[in-house]
Amino acid sequence: ANKEHLIVLIEKIQNNISQNIESIKKAKELIDVIEKEEKEVKAWKLYLEMIGKNGISKMVLRNALPLINSELDRLLNDVCDFKVKVEIDDKNDVTFYKVHDGVTANLGSGSGFEQTVASLALRSVLSEISTFSKPSFVVFDEILGGVADENYDNVKKLYDKIVKNYDFILQISHLKAISDWHSHNIVVKKIDNISTIEKI
Repeated sequence: ANKEHLIVLIEKIQNNISQNIESIKKAKELIDVIEKEEKEVKAWKLYLEMIGKNGISKMVLRNALPLINSELDRLLNDVCDFKVKVEIDDKNDVTFYKVHDGVTANLGSGSGFEQTVASLALRSVLSEISTFSKPSFVVFDEILGGVADENYDNVKKLYDKIVKNYDFILQISHLKAISDWHSHNIVVKKIDNISTIEKI
Protein backbone atom coordinates (compact mmCIF):
# COMPACT_ATOMS: atom_id res chain seq x y z
CA ALA A 1 0.00 0.00 0.00
CA ASN A 2 2.86 2.31 0.85
CA LYS A 3 4.53 1.49 -2.49
CA GLU A 4 1.34 2.21 -4.44
CA HIS A 5 0.94 5.47 -2.56
CA LEU A 6 4.50 6.45 -3.49
CA ILE A 7 3.91 5.55 -7.17
CA VAL A 8 0.77 7.72 -7.26
CA LEU A 9 2.68 10.55 -5.53
CA ILE A 10 5.54 10.26 -8.05
CA GLU A 11 3.10 10.40 -10.98
CA LYS A 12 1.42 13.41 -9.43
CA ILE A 13 4.77 15.16 -8.97
CA GLN A 14 5.77 14.28 -12.55
CA ASN A 15 2.48 15.75 -13.81
CA ASN A 16 3.12 18.87 -11.76
CA ILE A 17 6.64 19.11 -13.22
CA SER A 18 5.26 18.74 -16.78
CA GLN A 19 2.64 21.39 -16.11
CA ASN A 20 5.24 23.70 -14.56
CA ILE A 21 7.58 23.19 -17.53
CA GLU A 22 4.70 24.07 -19.88
CA SER A 23 3.82 27.11 -17.73
CA ILE A 24 7.46 28.23 -17.76
CA LYS A 25 7.58 27.82 -21.55
CA LYS A 26 4.43 29.92 -22.00
CA ALA A 27 5.73 32.51 -19.54
CA LYS A 28 9.02 32.77 -21.48
CA GLU A 29 7.10 33.17 -24.72
CA LEU A 30 5.00 35.91 -23.11
CA ILE A 31 8.15 37.63 -21.80
CA ASP A 32 9.62 37.54 -25.32
CA VAL A 33 6.43 39.12 -26.71
CA ILE A 34 6.42 41.79 -23.99
CA GLU A 35 10.11 42.60 -24.56
CA LYS A 36 9.50 42.89 -28.30
CA GLU A 37 6.49 45.15 -27.73
CA GLU A 38 8.48 47.29 -25.27
CA LYS A 39 11.15 47.80 -27.94
CA GLU A 40 8.47 48.77 -30.44
CA VAL A 41 6.89 51.18 -27.94
CA LYS A 42 10.31 52.77 -27.26
CA ALA A 43 10.95 53.09 -31.00
CA TRP A 44 7.49 54.62 -31.51
CA LYS A 45 8.01 57.12 -28.68
CA LEU A 46 11.39 58.08 -30.13
CA TYR A 47 9.80 58.52 -33.56
CA LEU A 48 7.06 60.73 -32.09
CA GLU A 49 9.65 62.82 -30.27
CA MET A 50 11.61 63.26 -33.48
CA ILE A 51 8.69 64.35 -35.64
CA GLY A 52 6.54 65.84 -32.89
CA LYS A 53 6.18 69.32 -31.54
CA ASN A 54 9.64 69.38 -30.06
CA GLY A 55 11.24 67.18 -32.71
CA ILE A 56 13.96 67.52 -35.30
CA SER A 57 11.76 69.38 -37.78
CA LYS A 58 11.18 72.14 -35.22
CA MET A 59 14.89 72.26 -34.40
CA VAL A 60 15.74 72.62 -38.08
CA LEU A 61 13.00 75.22 -38.59
CA ARG A 62 14.14 77.18 -35.53
CA ASN A 63 17.66 77.35 -36.96
CA ALA A 64 16.31 78.35 -40.37
CA LEU A 65 14.07 81.17 -39.07
CA PRO A 66 16.62 83.98 -39.61
CA LEU A 67 17.09 82.87 -43.24
CA ILE A 68 13.32 82.51 -43.78
CA ASN A 69 12.55 85.94 -42.32
CA SER A 70 15.40 87.58 -44.23
CA GLU A 71 14.17 86.10 -47.53
CA LEU A 72 10.60 87.18 -46.72
CA ASP A 73 11.87 90.73 -46.19
CA ARG A 74 13.65 90.64 -49.56
CA LEU A 75 10.61 89.35 -51.45
CA LEU A 76 8.12 91.74 -49.83
CA ASN A 77 10.36 94.79 -50.01
CA ASP A 78 8.67 97.40 -52.30
CA VAL A 79 5.63 95.08 -52.62
CA CYS A 80 3.80 96.06 -49.43
CA ASP A 81 4.15 98.36 -46.42
CA PHE A 82 4.36 95.57 -43.83
CA LYS A 83 6.68 92.71 -42.93
CA VAL A 84 5.90 89.04 -42.41
CA LYS A 85 7.64 87.24 -39.57
CA VAL A 86 7.68 83.52 -38.83
CA GLU A 87 8.31 82.62 -35.19
CA ILE A 88 8.13 79.62 -32.88
CA ASP A 89 6.35 80.50 -29.64
CA ASP A 90 6.87 79.20 -26.08
CA LYS A 91 4.56 76.25 -26.79
CA ASN A 92 6.72 75.34 -29.81
CA ASP A 93 3.95 76.25 -32.26
CA VAL A 94 4.83 77.97 -35.54
CA THR A 95 3.17 81.37 -35.75
CA PHE A 96 2.91 83.87 -38.61
CA TYR A 97 2.83 87.59 -37.89
CA LYS A 98 2.27 90.78 -39.81
CA VAL A 99 4.36 93.74 -38.59
CA HIS A 100 3.10 97.17 -39.67
CA ASP A 101 4.27 100.49 -38.22
CA GLY A 102 5.78 98.68 -35.24
CA VAL A 103 2.54 96.86 -34.46
CA THR A 104 2.63 93.05 -34.55
CA ALA A 105 -0.60 91.18 -35.33
CA ASN A 106 -1.56 87.67 -36.34
CA LEU A 107 -1.25 87.28 -40.10
CA GLY A 108 -4.72 85.74 -40.23
CA SER A 109 -6.19 89.15 -39.39
CA GLY A 110 -4.75 90.71 -42.57
CA SER A 111 -6.67 91.89 -45.62
CA GLY A 112 -7.07 89.81 -48.77
CA PHE A 113 -4.06 91.52 -50.34
CA GLU A 114 -1.93 91.10 -47.21
CA GLN A 115 -2.75 87.42 -46.85
CA THR A 116 -2.22 86.76 -50.56
CA VAL A 117 1.24 88.33 -50.86
CA ALA A 118 2.30 86.86 -47.51
CA SER A 119 1.14 83.40 -48.60
CA LEU A 120 2.93 83.66 -51.97
CA ALA A 121 6.14 84.86 -50.33
CA LEU A 122 6.01 82.15 -47.64
CA ARG A 123 5.47 79.38 -50.15
CA SER A 124 8.28 80.68 -52.32
CA VAL A 125 10.72 80.88 -49.41
CA LEU A 126 9.81 77.47 -48.00
CA SER A 127 10.16 75.94 -51.46
CA GLU A 128 13.63 77.46 -51.75
CA ILE A 129 14.93 76.11 -48.44
CA SER A 130 13.19 72.73 -48.69
CA THR A 131 15.35 69.64 -49.08
CA PHE A 132 12.74 68.09 -51.38
CA SER A 133 13.33 68.26 -55.12
CA LYS A 134 11.95 71.49 -56.51
CA PRO A 135 9.68 71.60 -59.56
CA SER A 136 10.64 73.76 -62.53
CA PHE A 137 7.37 75.68 -62.40
CA VAL A 138 4.69 76.79 -59.95
CA VAL A 139 0.89 76.96 -60.37
CA PHE A 140 -1.24 79.77 -58.96
CA ASP A 141 -4.97 79.07 -59.12
CA GLU A 142 -7.34 82.04 -58.74
CA ILE A 143 -5.21 83.63 -56.05
CA LEU A 144 -6.29 87.22 -56.73
CA GLY A 145 -9.88 86.71 -55.64
CA GLY A 146 -9.37 88.59 -52.35
CA VAL A 147 -7.08 91.29 -53.79
CA ALA A 148 -8.42 94.72 -54.72
CA ASP A 149 -7.66 96.02 -58.25
CA GLU A 150 -5.41 98.79 -56.93
CA ASN A 151 -3.06 96.19 -55.45
CA TYR A 152 -2.52 94.19 -58.65
CA ASP A 153 0.66 96.12 -59.51
CA ASN A 154 2.18 95.22 -56.13
CA VAL A 155 1.30 91.55 -56.57
CA LYS A 156 2.92 91.72 -60.05
CA LYS A 157 6.17 92.92 -58.43
CA LEU A 158 6.13 89.85 -56.21
CA TYR A 159 5.37 87.62 -59.23
CA ASP A 160 8.40 88.99 -61.02
CA LYS A 161 10.62 88.08 -58.05
CA ILE A 162 9.14 84.61 -57.60
CA VAL A 163 9.30 83.64 -61.30
CA LYS A 164 13.10 84.01 -61.20
CA ASN A 165 13.17 80.83 -59.11
CA TYR A 166 11.23 78.83 -61.74
CA ASP A 167 11.16 78.30 -65.47
CA PHE A 168 7.66 79.71 -65.52
CA ILE A 169 4.50 80.42 -63.52
CA LEU A 170 1.22 78.88 -64.66
CA GLN A 171 -1.52 81.17 -63.43
CA ILE A 172 -5.19 80.24 -63.66
CA SER A 173 -7.46 83.26 -63.58
CA HIS A 174 -10.67 84.79 -64.97
CA LEU A 175 -9.20 88.30 -64.76
CA LYS A 176 -8.48 89.92 -68.13
CA ALA A 177 -6.70 92.79 -66.35
CA ILE A 178 -3.65 90.61 -65.67
CA SER A 179 -3.34 88.97 -69.10
CA ASP A 180 -0.26 91.09 -69.85
CA TRP A 181 1.58 89.67 -66.83
CA HIS A 182 2.63 86.63 -68.82
CA SER A 183 4.34 86.00 -72.13
CA HIS A 184 1.74 83.41 -73.18
CA ASN A 185 -1.98 83.19 -72.57
CA ILE A 186 -4.06 80.05 -72.98
CA VAL A 187 -7.79 80.67 -73.17
CA VAL A 188 -10.28 77.95 -72.26
CA LYS A 189 -13.69 78.54 -73.81
CA LYS A 190 -16.79 76.56 -72.94
CA ILE A 191 -19.57 76.41 -75.54
CA ASP A 192 -22.52 74.00 -75.23
CA ASN A 193 -20.76 72.28 -72.33
CA ILE A 194 -17.69 71.59 -74.50
CA SER A 195 -14.37 73.17 -73.54
CA THR A 196 -11.80 74.18 -76.13
CA ILE A 197 -8.31 75.60 -75.70
CA GLU A 198 -6.70 78.31 -77.75
CA LYS A 199 -3.34 79.99 -77.36
CA ILE A 200 -3.14 83.74 -77.81
